[in-house]
Amino acid sequence: MITWKRTLFFWVLTISFLITAPIIVLQAKGYRFDMKRGVFVYSGAITFKANPQSVNIKLNQKQTSSQKLNMLNNSYSLTDLMPGYYNIQISAPGFQSWKKRIAIHSGIASEFWNILLVRDHYSESHFNTPGVDRFFISPKNKFLAYNTSSNQGLTVRILDINSQKETAQFKFLDWFFNGKTTQENIEWSPNENYLSIPVKKKLLKKTSAIQSKNERDYFIVDLKQKNSFNLEKLFHKKEISHVRWDPVEKNYLFFLVKNTLYKANIQKADSLTIIAKHVSSYDLSKAGIYYSQNPNNLVFRIDLDGKSNLIQITNNFPENKDLTVNKLIVYDDSRIALLTKNKNLFIYNKTNSNNYFNEIGTNINSFQFSNDGKKLLFWSDNEINVYYLRNWNVQPIRHENEIQNITRYANKLSNVQWFKDYEHIIFSIGSQLKIIELDPRDHLNCFDMLTTKTKNPFVIYNGYLNKLYFMDTNNNINTLYFIIFPEKTTLFRIPGLGG
Repeated sequence: MITWKRTLFFWVLTISFLITAPIIVLQAKGYRFDMKRGVFVYSGAITFKANPQSVNIKLNQKQTSSQKLNMLNNSYSLTDLMPGYYNIQISAPGFQSWKKRIAIHSGIASEFWNILLVRDHYSESHFNTPGVDRFFISPKNKFLAYNTSSNQGLTVRILDINSQKETAQFKFLDWFFNGKTTQENIEWSPNENYLSIPVKKKLLKKTSAIQSKNERDYFIVDLKQKNSFNLEKLFHKKEISHVRWDPVEKNYLFFLVKNTLYKANIQKADSLTIIAKHVSSYDLSKAGIYYSQNPNNLVFRIDLDGKSNLIQITNNFPENKDLTVNKLIVYDDSRIALLTKNKNLFIYNKTNSNNYFNEIGTNINSFQFSNDGKKLLFWSDNEINVYYLRNWNVQPIRHENEIQNITRYANKLSNVQWFKDYEHIIFSIGSQLKIIELDPRDHLNCFDMLTTKTKNPFVIYNGYLNKLYFMDTNNNINTLYFIIFPEKTTLFRIPGLGG
């Protein structure tokens, strides 16, 4: 009897082991039993990274817990998910919720590396800048130049960003800021020693009727010497336009006179050098000067000295029409965007697999490359799009030469610009400032950031300082404000994993 019981006990344990061991092994390898189909299936997961870092997660309206995977980049994971569709909501107290309907596939982690939550309300700070018209942050993010106008003319002031104290002031009597008309900025030199300021002067001639004429020019401000001078008078050239600082050599700048491109030393009146003629537009980088040349809109590159290594980048233009390139922005020799006078946008995009030179948009107002050169943001009055110059190999996967429509509104868009992860875009409609993601899975999450008293305020996002600067009214006077955005994170936070 004892032997029989022992034998039975042995076989019970053996059979139990044979049944449970494969189940444990399958569980350990990520398999789960599907009660509906009666089979084991390989489970999936959701991996994500969010700002702010401390968030609440709901899966199909049920609160769930996440497991931190990596202390280096603060990513989280929801594991052991059966294949199927899930509604996920990520939220935090005081923030608007991020939501998506996600497809979970067997053995695959659905990844979301750039989840950004926006506060319900931001604490706004302001500078002592009454009457500000436009503002421009220096290349090293130390100073801010802003201009004000009165009946007497233009005043440009310099503020130290950290102390918020005024360090210099320059007045230009009878001159007015011309950047809005020409779509130019007050430009800082790379070493922050100089400013170039586009201006116009209103001249009155007494005839049978009083007529007005706008005289266009540029002033150069020497911030060390605390003085300024007029480019036209210095170089004895009229109709100067498109002034840009040399990105490498100190004291040098470039400009157009009609269709001739010049380089000059602002400390030497006799230093004018002709770089090229028949130029419709140009751009600068440390690699050289890029310019489009009439009548065929061919793009060339030459060294910054304007003398050596002339290279023809493009061999033709995709349109046979009589088009003039008004704006040229270059990422490198293989990625060039060109906007024509009639606002058609063309992209020259040379990849490892193909050579694209196409029209990608009409009625385009402006455009920006992402810092990694993989995306081009472009927009019209009512629509925002992104063109992918390179394959994007992080979820969601996107392909070179692909255009993604981001959003479309009946009202006019303004202040369109990249957020620092290049997976979100900031823009405004009227007095409402918004941010929208690029992740096309299910839908694009779009958040309202803030509402200003001013309609169509001027807005600049600075990713280095993590601040959003904008103009609004304070006691009916234009003033410069800012908010901290996004939330501060730990030392090991790595924003915007790229493809």
